Amino acid sequence: MTSKNHHSLPTCVELPIPPDQLSDAVEEAKDTACLSGCLMRSKKHPKTSDIMTPAPFMLLPSSIPKRLFQTGVDIQPYVNMLYYKVANDYEFLHNSLERTVAVDEFTAKQWAILEEARKLGRKKSIQIGLLRSDYMLDTSRGDDLSLSQVEVNTISTSLCGLSSTVYKAHRCVVGQLGNPADIPRVPTNGVSSGFARAIHTAWKLYGNPKAVVVVFIYESETNIIDQRWITSEIRTLEPGITIRRRSMEYVGSNSSLTEDHRFILDNEEVAVLYYRTGYTMRSFKTELSWKAKLLAELSRAAVCPSIGWHLAGTKKVQQELARPGVLERFITDPEKVASIRSTFTGLYSLEQNSEGDRAASKAIAEPQKYVMKPQLEGGGNNIYGDDIRTTLQEMGEERSKYILMDRITPVTAKNHNIRPGFSFKQPVDCVSEFGFYGSFVSHGDSIVRNEADGYLVRTKPHDVDEGGVLVGVSSLNSPFLV
Repeated sequence: MTSKNHHSLPTCVELPIPPDQLSDAVEEAKDTACLSGCLMRSKKHPKTSDIMTPAPFMLLPSSIPKRLFQTGVDIQPYVNMLYYKVANDYEFLHNSLERTVAVDEFTAKQWAILEEARKLGRKKSIQIGLLRSDYMLDTSRGDDLSLSQVEVNTISTSLCGLSSTVYKAHRCVVGQLGNPADIPRVPTNGVSSGFARAIHTAWKLYGNPKAVVVVFIYESETNIIDQRWITSEIRTLEPGITIRRRSMEYVGSNSSLTEDHRFILDNEEVAVLYYRTGYTMRSFKTELSWKAKLLAELSRAAVCPSIGWHLAGTKKVQQELARPGVLERFITDPEKVASIRSTFTGLYSLEQNSEGDRAASKAIAEPQKYVMKPQLEGGGNNIYGDDIRTTLQEMGEERSKYILMDRITPVTAKNHNIRPGFSFKQPVDCVSEFGFYGSFVSHGDSIVRNEADGYLVRTKPHDVDEGGVLVGVSSLNSPFLV
């Protein structure tokens, strides 16, 4: 293993890699990815699996200090419990999101569904949380590297299937180009089986073996194999289970509730509804999609995520949780509070008040130090650099749609990107984001499952602001523990 400077980390392979070794390693890594099921549909043919390609991934796993990786694993159950409590704390959600709801249409529509369910007294007896906490290795918070939180995802936490497979390609690379003794430094990843167990647990708790699981999907989906990994694992646990993949529009047109609030779709009772869409306004083509979401919330079915969990995952809630003393509202153990708080970077309100004015002024003066984030998931929504200054100077009350976050200064490392249509021959300077998955199931007041299930690593060129594998910027990766 090699290391170059104060904030660089030991790597699994000496660079540069000789060209003949590089070509052989890339071909074997791609084939291993295919053998392992790390695949995506072609963008030109997103409605059929007849044409598949390896999902984009980096040749070399991304180094991370073992202690920081373990920190991410260890605190994930605390994060799961925190968001469970936030999702069920109406007063906190209301106070946190009140001003955002007034100016943000998407959040307002979500909030209206929560209010309708609350008015009718419909509280979910079975709750499922499938989360991912994302972090970067931050070089700006002292001499030692730290784990700085980017966000917590509570809806459609994707890449859980593909990330369960890509580590096999990276173990192959380490064995071929590096020291075979270092192969265990690329940890195995069981997130797909963990998520499947959570959904299966909720299905069993529902109590009707004939009831089905419905996965809300896009009608055209390149990332279908990632989703199929989860449903395949569910069927391993319960071979006779029925799983339906349906768009929200279809469900809105073909579903209803019985008098005792059972969710019926095409004459089948539904036990669990699992979102792999629904995180932006673009997911809701017409009011039929909103009808599907409302009926899901008013029903007896377990919903992943239910509306409280969805709203708990907004950036505004993330910002409010970072205020001094707020975590203690939900977690009484001082050590757990300190562990979570140690990952927080600066988060600031942009509401139309003196606090928001101060934050906006700082961002206008030095926009390169910050990121503006809306209440959306899926990548491509944040605002960076000089665009922050321009946006804030032009905005009125819509400023409350956003929060402001300190820009993280991550570790950079050279790597080879293996992506269809791109040359892998020259290494590029990259940064990585490390995600830790968690699953949570409750039944009434009882906690049935609260686990850290695995990880996701995404790597992108260091000079690119936005991330996201599915938006074509980042590539899958694995951790290399140092």
